[in-house]
Amino acid sequence: MKILHTSAFYHPRSGGAEEVVRQLSERLAARGHDVTVATTSLADRQAHVHNGVRIAQFDIHGVCGHSALGIRGEKSAFQDLLHIGDWDVIMNYAAQTWPTDLTCRVLSRLKAKTVLAACGYSGLIGVRPLLYEGYFRRLPHYLRQYSAVVYHSGVYRDKAFGDAHGIRHFQVIPNGVDSLEFESSAVDFRSAYGIETRRLLVTIGNHYSNKGHDRVIDAFEQLADPDATLVIVGKPSAPWFRSCHRTCMSSANRNPRILLLDHAPRSHVVAALLAADLFLFGSHIEAFPLVILEAMASRTPWIAFPAGNMEELHGGLVVHSSVEMASAARRLLDDPDAHGQLAEAGYRTQRRDYDWESIVDRYEDLYESLVAGEFAPDAQSANLVEARP
Repeated sequence: MKILHTSAFYHPRSGGAEEVVRQLSERLAARGHDVTVATTSLADRQAHVHNGVRIAQFDIHGVCGHSALGIRGEKSAFQDLLHIGDWDVIMNYAAQTWPTDLTCRVLSRLKAKTVLAACGYSGLIGVRPLLYEGYFRRLPHYLRQYSAVVYHSGVYRDKAFGDAHGIRHFQVIPNGVDSLEFESSAVDFRSAYGIETRRLLVTIGNHYSNKGHDRVIDAFEQLADPDATLVIVGKPSAPWFRSCHRTCMSSANRNPRILLLDHAPRSHVVAALLAADLFLFGSHIEAFPLVILEAMASRTPWIAFPAGNMEELHGGLVVHSSVEMASAARRLLDDPDAHGQLAEAGYRTQRRDYDWESIVDRYEDLYESLVAGEFAPDAQSANLVEARP
C-alpha cells in the first residue's frame, strides 16, 4: 500500500505522538509498504528519509481548531500532496493539529481512504470548550467523512464524543511499546548521573505546564525521604507561557535530590526507567500515555493522576492529589511485596496487550480492509453512550 501519515511533528523531534507515528510508519515500511509522513519543517532535520520512511515537511504554523487564530504557511502545498500522491490510505494522527485541520477542509474530494486517530480531544477539557466551541460543533461533520476513526481507548472522551454523535465506523487500537527495548540497558544510569541514594523516582515529560511536574515535585517533597532522588526527564521545548521549565529548575536548585535531565538520549531514558523504583506522573491531559506503558515494560510500578485512560491500565495506582501520591509512594517503597505485585502485573499486561508488533498488525489490517472495501467497525459501536461533560 501507498500510505501517508500526518503528524504535527516528527523525527528528530521527540514526544508521545511523534513516537507513535514513528513506530507505526517505520514498521509498516519494514513490511514493504510505501510510507510518507507529512509534518512541520524543522531546522535540525538533516534527511528526508529516515529508517525507510519519507518525510515531507512544510513550513506551516498557527493555533489549530481556534476560530480566532488560523493556520499560516504552505497550506496549498500540503493539500496538493493529499491530492496528487496517489495514496491508498491517508491517516491523520490527532485532531486539533494543522495537518488534520487542513485535511478536513478537503476530505470530501480525496480519493484515498482516510483515517483519523482522534487522540483524546484535549479541547473538551476545562475552560477549553469555550474556546473550541465552533471546532467541536463542526467536528462530527468531518468525522462522518472519514473512512474510519481510531480511538486508543474505549473509555475516553473522544470515543464518548463520537458515540454521542452517532460515529459508528471506528476501531479501538491502543498505543504500544517496543518490548525488546526494555529488556536491558548498557547504561548504568545511577553511575552515569552520580546518584547515590538508595531509592530512585522518575518522571518523564517535556516541560509543558499541563504535564504536571509541579504536582510530582510537591509529592516528592512531601515524601521527605532523604535517601531518595527524583529525576525529571524532559525537554524545555514549550513556549514560555506554557512552560514549567523555570519552576522545575528552581526546585532543582533548591533541592539537590531533584535532578533535571533536559536533553537525555533515548538510551538514558530507557536506563532511567529500568533503574527506577517508581514512576510518578502528574499529567493533567493525556489520551493514552506511552510513558506509562514504558514503565510497565520496565517492571516499574507507576503512580499517576486520572488523566486519559489511566484507570484501565495495570501495574500502578491512580491518585487525586500530591498528598495521595506521596502516601502511595511511601507505601510502595516500604512494601516490597506490593511493589513486586504491581511490577509484574504491569509487565505481563504490557507484553500481552501493548507490544508494537501486534498493534501494527491491527493498523495494517485496518488499512487493508478499507482499501478492499471490507472494513468492519468494532462491535462496541453498537453500544453508544452519552458524551462526557
